[in-house]
Amino acid sequence: MPKLFLMNVPHDCIEQELRDWFTSNEITAGSVRLIRDLTGGVSPCFAYVDLQENAKVNEAIEKLNGKELRGRVLLVSQARRVPPAS
Repeated sequence: MPKLFLMNVPHDCIEQELRDWFTSNEITAGSVRLIRDLTGGVSPCFAYVDLQENAKVNEAIEKLNGKELRGRVLLVSQARRVPPAS
């Protein structure tokens, strides 16, 4: 399943708001995972979003990268797996 990595997400953003933002930009999001600070409980400004199987990652990046969500310009790229350390 294609996955996107988003930076500069508003600190108090919730999963449904991010999913709605994708929908408003005509892209269907699957699961949304906001990364939060365990101590403060706020998002440190990044998230992972799974796209539907038929979604084209490059088209989604072109459409979303640089768009605003509540006054913050989001940076969107394809999520990449980091190989485990040896």
